[in-house]
Amino acid sequence: MFRRGFHSSVKAAERTRVWSDFSNRSKSLGINNVLVKKNVLEGSSAVKGGPVTIGRKSNRLKYNSPEHIDEAFAVSYKYLEDHASKLYEKAKGQENELEREKLIAKAESGNPEVLYNFQYHEKIENDPRIIDYTQPVYRHLGRKHWESYSQMLLMQRLESLQVIPDTMPTLVPKAEVNIRFPYSTGVNKWVEPGEFLSSNVTSLPPAVKIQEYDLVDPSKQLYSVLIVNPDEPDVENDTFKTTLAFGLVNIKIDYNDNVVDPRRYTDENVLAEYVPPVPEKNVPAQRYSVWVFRQTEPIAKGDVVRDNFNIRDFASKDNMEAIGAHVWRSEWDLNVSKVREMYNMPTGRVFSRVRR
Repeated sequence: MFRRGFHSSVKAAERTRVWSDFSNRSKSLGINNVLVKKNVLEGSSAVKGGPVTIGRKSNRLKYNSPEHIDEAFAVSYKYLEDHASKLYEKAKGQENELEREKLIAKAESGNPEVLYNFQYHEKIENDPRIIDYTQPVYRHLGRKHWESYSQMLLMQRLESLQVIPDTMPTLVPKAEVNIRFPYSTGVNKWVEPGEFLSSNVTSLPPAVKIQEYDLVDPSKQLYSVLIVNPDEPDVENDTFKTTLAFGLVNIKIDYNDNVVDPRRYTDENVLAEYVPPVPEKNVPAQRYSVWVFRQTEPIAKGDVVRDNFNIRDFASKDNMEAIGAHVWRSEWDLNVSKVREMYNMPTGRVFSRVRR
């Protein structure tokens, strides 16, 4: 009886150390900095000189933790770690991969080391050693963070600028899409949806970051990226038409290495070479709409007609699913003529209020 009770208690103790034992888990689920980790898990008094996360030394020395918070944290940590171990045990017996991922994410969602990593580190340009999106918990936290602001902002811009339904009929966003242009163009930042950009900034193809939060197989899943302009003047018909500005197909990404730029694709992936925005004078602002699709199978490259491009028919024909989008706006400026020269384009027209 004693032997059985002893061994069962040892196994229980090992099971409850699921957050603490890194012999069989990703290092990204822990805090890499030893002093910060000590502060987070053992309290501010564990490191001489006060919390290392406080920048100014005088403030560190003055800092006092609330009374008994370290004891309360220790009790809570033990309880949550024990609960996490039970969820891991449950996940082991789960045959459904999606349900297993949900259980693992739930088991780690209360881990203070994981929460610290996600709260205080870069989420878009993530370091996989700290925020590793192959881990279910980081995808769970990333999705919640995205849904709390950026996703709502994107949908507001797509709808208020009428990108929906002028390009695609609607969007149920599943992947976070961010774009930025090469530093050489003068703007080195992730572009906010709907932002006006100079034609000089957009003279080179953008880098498109596709952050998947769903469970997918990166070794098999293929993507298409299309950039369309639904505001090209169609003078003959007294209206506007949609043109294809850029098209990529059969792109592969993974959870962390997911920036689509010229280093990732070859001529085999290019459906249509990039044609930069060169709005003509007195034309209304043009909405350059970026759409990202999941493919169900490889797409055969063929001749594509840029003019009067129907993005809905293109997506429907190949049974593609729209999972993310972005948009920026462009209007005539003094750099347009220079960009036209760079791409050997003809001189742009000048429109007036009265037809001549």
